[in-house]
Amino acid sequence: MTEALDALVVGGGPTGLTMAGELARRGLTVRIVDKASAPPPDHSRALGVQTRTMELLGHMGLADAAMAHARRVEGLNVLLASGRRARLPIFNFPELATPVPGLFVIQQSDTEDVLASRLPGLGVRLERGVELASYAQDSDGVTCSLRRADGSVEEVRTRWLLGCDGARSAVRKGADIAFEGDTYDDHCMLGDLVVDWPLPDGEIYISPSRRGVAAAFPVPGDHRFRVILIRPEASPAHGAPPSLAEFEGSMREMIPVPFTVEKAIVLSRYRLHHRVAARLRKGRVFLAGDAAHIHSPAGAQGMNTGIQDAYNLAWKLAAVEQGRMPAWVLDTYEAERMPVARRLIDFTDRLFGLLAGHGPVGRTLRAVAPRLVSRAFGIPAVQRRILGFVSQLKVRYRKSPLSVQIGTPPERGPRPGDRAPDAVLRNEAGEQVHLFELLRGVGSSLLLFTGRQQADGSPDGAARERARRLAAQLGGPDVRVLVIGAPGDGGGYADPDGHAHAAYGVEGAAAVLVRPDGYIGVRSDPLDERELGRALDRIFTRRTAAPGAEQRG
Repeated sequence: MTEALDALVVGGGPTGLTMAGELARRGLTVRIVDKASAPPPDHSRALGVQTRTMELLGHMGLADAAMAHARRVEGLNVLLASGRRARLPIFNFPELATPVPGLFVIQQSDTEDVLASRLPGLGVRLERGVELASYAQDSDGVTCSLRRADGSVEEVRTRWLLGCDGARSAVRKGADIAFEGDTYDDHCMLGDLVVDWPLPDGEIYISPSRRGVAAAFPVPGDHRFRVILIRPEASPAHGAPPSLAEFEGSMREMIPVPFTVEKAIVLSRYRLHHRVAARLRKGRVFLAGDAAHIHSPAGAQGMNTGIQDAYNLAWKLAAVEQGRMPAWVLDTYEAERMPVARRLIDFTDRLFGLLAGHGPVGRTLRAVAPRLVSRAFGIPAVQRRILGFVSQLKVRYRKSPLSVQIGTPPERGPRPGDRAPDAVLRNEAGEQVHLFELLRGVGSSLLLFTGRQQADGSPDGAARERARRLAAQLGGPDVRVLVIGAPGDGGGYADPDGHAHAAYGVEGAAAVLVRPDGYIGVRSDPLDERELGRALDRIFTRRTAAPGAEQRG
C-alpha cells in the first residue's frame, strides 16, 4: 500500500478536476483517477459556462485561459409561430455586480483542458484508465482498490474519498446511497449541425411547438449549432441514431424559419433523467456533480453546478483537515449544496413539463408560451430574475450554520449566505482595483468598512482608526483584513464613489467576512467588535493576531 493520501478524487470531468486542483492548491496530497482511457466526445457534453463559474475560474487564476476558448452568448430567443423572435439580451444588470457578465459557450473538452492545465504545477496528474474497484472506510480513512486497464490492482489508503464520477458513480454505489428520481418519458434527439438559416450565430434559440420543443445552442464555428429536439412521445425501442432525414423532418415540424442543414457532424438519441442522491456525505465519502444530481439541461446548469459543488467542498475539507476549522464545517457542504440541487431539479422539472408536456394541455401550453414569453421578456424584473437564475449569481446559503448576522440585516445589500458582489476601489497609488482581485486566494477575507463620508465631505477619522486597530487584532493566517475607507481616507482601499459601500448596503462602520468561495459568512452591521470576535472564534480554530492584516493598497 502506498503512503496515505489526504484525498482521492474519482472522476476526471470538470467537477473532479476542480476538486483535485482546489484541494492541492490548499496544500493537501491528492490523486485523481478516471475509469475512461480518454474523455467522451464533446457532442453530448456541456457547452455553457455561467457567470458564477467564470468568477470561480477567476479565483483559480484560470479565467483568462477559459476566455481564450469562449464565445459570449449575446441573447436568448424564443421563436414565435410567425418566425419572429422574442429576444432577451444577455447583458449585465448593475445589481449583479460582476466583472464577467454573460453566458459563455466553451466546449467541455476545452473547459477540462483549462482546469487540468494547473494540475502538474500542483504536483497532481490525472490518471486515466484507472477504475475504483471497491473500497471500505473506517473512522480514520478509506482503503481503496484501484484497477488499471491491464488488470493490475493497487491498494490505496486515503483520508477522504470524493465521488465526482458521474451518474453511474461507483463511489455512490459503494456507499449505498440511493439515487432518487426517474427518467423522463420523452423522445430526445441531438444533432451537432452546420445550418444555414436567418438566425444570427452566437445566440440561443428555443422553439416550442405543438409537436414538441427545439433548442439550438451556438457551438464555436461559423453557423454551427447543437440542436436538441424533444418530442412528447415514447422513444423508439431500438435507440439507434436518427437518420438525417428523420432529424431534419422533426426540425421542420418545430422550427418556424427556413433552413438548410449543410452538415451533420453527429446525430444521436438519448434519454433525460432527474435524480438526486439521498445524501451527499457518508462518513469520509462525499459526492459532487453528476454523482450527486442529474437533471434536464434546461438552463444549462449541470456542469456549472458540479464545479460549484467541488469548490464549496474543497476549501472546507482542506481547512478541517489542516486543523484551521472545526469538523462541523464539513456538515455545511450538504446543508448548502443539497437545497441547491433540489431547487434546480424542481425548477427544471417544471420547465421541462411546460415545454415537453404530453397530451392536449402540453400542446396548448407550447402554442401559447412564445406569446407569453414575448411579453415577459420586456419586463425588467423578469429579465433580472431570468438572468439571476441562469448566471447562478442568485444561489445563496442563508440558512447555513456558516451564515451569521450580527445586528439588523441590511435593507439593501447582501446578507450572510449571499454571494459577495464585486466593487471598484482605489489603492494607495490611486489606481482602480476590483474587489474580486483582492479576494482571490485560498483564505477568507474580512472587509472592514469605515462608513460613508460625513456631512462636510470628510472621512470619519474615528471609524478609520477603529478599523485599523481591528485589522491588527482580527487579521491572521486564515483571515486577511481589508479596510475599505470613505472618500479621501488615506488608509486601506478608498471607496471614492461609495461604490463598495452601496454594493454591500453599508452606511456606517461594518464588518463583512467573505468566505474563500466568495459568499458572505458573517456580517456585523453596525460593527459589534465583541460579537464579531465570538463569531470568528467559532469558525476558525486558531486565529492569531497581526500577520494577516492588510491595511494599505
